[in-house]
Amino acid sequence: MLSVKASLVLLASLVVVGCAKKHDHHGHGAEPAQVSEAFVQQLVLPSYTALAEESGDLKEALQTLANNPTDAHLAAARQQWIETRPLWEKTESWAFGPAETEGLDGDLDDWPVSVLELEQAFQTDPFTADTFSRLGTTSIGFHGIEFVLYGGENEPPMAADLTPQQTSYLGFAGKAFHNTAQQLLSSWTGTDGFGAQLMGDPEGTILEMVEGAIGTLEEVHLEKLGAVLEEGPEGLESRFSGTTNADIVNNVSGAQSVFEDTGLKQLLAEKNAGLAEQLSESLAMGVSAAEAMPSNLGQRLNDPAVVEFMEATIEATESAFNLMTQALETLDSF
Repeated sequence: MLSVKASLVLLASLVVVGCAKKHDHHGHGAEPAQVSEAFVQQLVLPSYTALAEESGDLKEALQTLANNPTDAHLAAARQQWIETRPLWEKTESWAFGPAETEGLDGDLDDWPVSVLELEQAFQTDPFTADTFSRLGTTSIGFHGIEFVLYGGENEPPMAADLTPQQTSYLGFAGKAFHNTAQQLLSSWTGTDGFGAQLMGDPEGTILEMVEGAIGTLEEVHLEKLGAVLEEGPEGLESRFSGTTNADIVNNVSGAQSVFEDTGLKQLLAEKNAGLAEQLSESLAMGVSAAEAMPSNLGQRLNDPAVVEFMEATIEATESAFNLMTQALETLDSF
């Protein structure tokens, strides 16, 4: 039987071939203006549109659960959370601009969740819109909702276990989440939107794109995985739902899309073809390594095989981070 790393090398070699066929459709001679437009029109806006639409479904599922807390409605809310989550995680590489300056990233996805603040808030009777408004970003968004739906460190609750405060919270949290997702989309659209600003400065956009991917890859290998192996499972994102592995797959896939699906690879290849190909292969390896990790990582950190999968992902994403940093230096002159 092949070792984990040998298996990943083999798998990545197949993925690289597949990615080359799938992604390499922009041709040569890419210009910054073309890359900038493709990034905004073909990557960012469709992703935020999908997130806004899916967040509406999450709001409805949570409100239905709040109105009628049955096990079927709880299962549906969890499923909708699972379906909405990847739509955000893939966008981490372009969580700059309004996501950062207007605090929308934090409102959607701050972590780790503030368990103490939530538990104290759930002592409030009744739990009102004013109670919700006083919560910090680490108590709302994806991970506050996840904490209530999946029960934190405890066994996942049945619907009958949810308190009136918790169900009220879910209704408010779903509405706030959807509003934030809509705000994020609208901030990028229109002639005065951030997307138009980026397309008006193509060279600046290229650097923003690369820096965004660098930030994602750095966070994955240093914080989302590296720190967890050193400090324990408390730092795992999406640990209550056991879906950290899916988060990582979508994080790295998003960085890969920035490079492969916008013409950025072709732009880099004109300056350094070898670096462009190395980076393409490294990103494919990162996705392959992430896909090989199992779910429920927090419960499996004592398993040497699982740790090896995590270490392989750390190694692959750190390599991609280093190469993407080189790409930034190479592209920082037009």
